[in-house]
Amino acid sequence: MRFGLTEFLLVLLIAVLAFGPRVSAWMNRWSRQARATRAEDARRRAAWEAERRARRDFILHRFQIAAAVLAILTAAALVYTLGFRPIEAEPQSYTLPAAAAPVGGQSISDTAALAVEGYQPPDCIQVRDGWIYLAARPAEGEGSALLRMREDGSGLMTVLTEEGRITAFAFDPAGDIWYTVLTGEGGALCRASHDGWGATAEQVVTQIDGRRLTYPAAVAAGPDGQIYFTQAADFGPQAGSLDEALRSELIGHTATGWVYAYDPAGRAVRRVMGGIAGAAGLALSPDGETLYVSDLGSRCIWAVDAAGRELTAGGKGCRLFVGDLPGYPTALAVDADGSVYVTYPWAAARWLEDRAADPGIRGIAARLPRSVQRSLFAACPAAAQSFRPDGSLEADYAADAVASGALAPSGNRLYLPGAEDGVCYFRL
Repeated sequence: MRFGLTEFLLVLLIAVLAFGPRVSAWMNRWSRQARATRAEDARRRAAWEAERRARRDFILHRFQIAAAVLAILTAAALVYTLGFRPIEAEPQSYTLPAAAAPVGGQSISDTAALAVEGYQPPDCIQVRDGWIYLAARPAEGEGSALLRMREDGSGLMTVLTEEGRITAFAFDPAGDIWYTVLTGEGGALCRASHDGWGATAEQVVTQIDGRRLTYPAAVAAGPDGQIYFTQAADFGPQAGSLDEALRSELIGHTATGWVYAYDPAGRAVRRVMGGIAGAAGLALSPDGETLYVSDLGSRCIWAVDAAGRELTAGGKGCRLFVGDLPGYPTALAVDADGSVYVTYPWAAARWLEDRAADPGIRGIAARLPRSVQRSLFAACPAAAQSFRPDGSLEADYAADAVASGALAPSGNRLYLPGAEDGVCYFRL
């Protein structure tokens, strides 16, 4: 049988008539199902999107609440910290002693260095019988050591060690070492006897009138055996290290520092002088009759009779040796000619002294973190100065290699801590 176009068309027509309605009905069902599926997917997407938006809004709302609470707590903490947090040195109004700024003098910058390996720059220095004695903290670890070495840097050896920080020391006429030590619980005046075999130390004064000695900062020994020492300020141990306590006194100016004299024979302590805004340095004239006291916050050095009793800074019997210094004075020393040497760890801060009569503003600075307080004080251009016995400026000492905080004149040299380590000296 011949199958042509006509036959094909007839077969196609018959198939369309026979199966077309069913195919059409199936297509309609498939189309409806597809539309229903798409609609269901759209509803699901819409529900998921609505849920996502609701969850985002919920998290955002909670975040806004947490941010608001955090901001309120931060503001409250800031207000408390800068306005109400208890501090050791509640700022007081003060007036600097009237004095002319020292002028003249020569400038000395020629230095050399002596290495002291394994230790930080020394906290205090003395020279005796050709030996340099220095108290320094180890580069690693705790405590402090009293070391000695020849003036050429040889023969370094340990004289004694302490668990706390040795803040000052001096030799009495018998050769014993009197030193002050500071620990986390407080401070003490100690005596050490030493020979070629070692040293034996004992605590001599740990409290004054029932109150713990907390921040002893300086020691001087008189030719008559009297031992003079200072309490930098009447703060508790929580004031931090000695440097931190001195910064607190600079800001607060509580003037609670004292100079005491200890009589080894009578085992008695005498109040020599009070009202000092940071009693950070002591030195005796060569004859032992005049006691020089550095007043940190008042930027001056007082001169008083070493036999004085119950004197007050700036009061009767207290003479202003030199004032309006370029920095805040700490360690003092006197050479054989009677010249007075002083170091300046920080330069005079105008922001502070312009607010001497405004304790409120200084109270905010006093409540700042200690790391921030350190940045408030800049280094003094002159690491040290020397003054003749009449108070006239003799010389300025400045060099990048040296640091402040301790000094010792010896012959034609002035020893100071190195800026990084060891000991440096100016050639006078």
